[in-house]
Amino acid sequence: MYIKNTSETPFLSDINMVPLIDVALVLLIIFMIITPVMVLNSIQVQLPQSSSEKQTPTKNIIIAVKPDGSVYLNNEPVTQGLLTDKILLLMQQQPECAVIYADKKVDIAMLVDVIDQVEAGGMHNISLTTERRQQSPALAPAS
Repeated sequence: MYIKNTSETPFLSDINMVPLIDVALVLLIIFMIITPVMVLNSIQVQLPQSSSEKQTPTKNIIIAVKPDGSVYLNNEPVTQGLLTDKILLLMQQQPECAVIYADKKVDIAMLVDVIDQVEAGGMHNISLTTERRQQSPALAPAS
């Protein structure tokens, strides 16, 4: 049996793809924004605090040092003996700097050893990351 369309607009028998594409693009943008944050925070270290704050360059080598002595290079565990060799390989990509996320409980001698290995790998622009120190209300500048 055939049903006659009494209105003047014809039936649309195809699927409208525009809303689907809009949703897909919004999800893509959300994942592009969230992914770098998830990658940086995948290795948990308690950073020391500092009064100064500086933005780190976008193209860099990420090194995390945990209090138990484990070292991570770009979120992958690495033994300290191989750190220099892996830095040498990464230097072919011409990174801007090496950013070290060292836990505040890390022994200073171990941190100096990691810095020496990074410099031996050819990276001399090294940055230590800290958290911004919260000022007490008595020390806050008057505005």
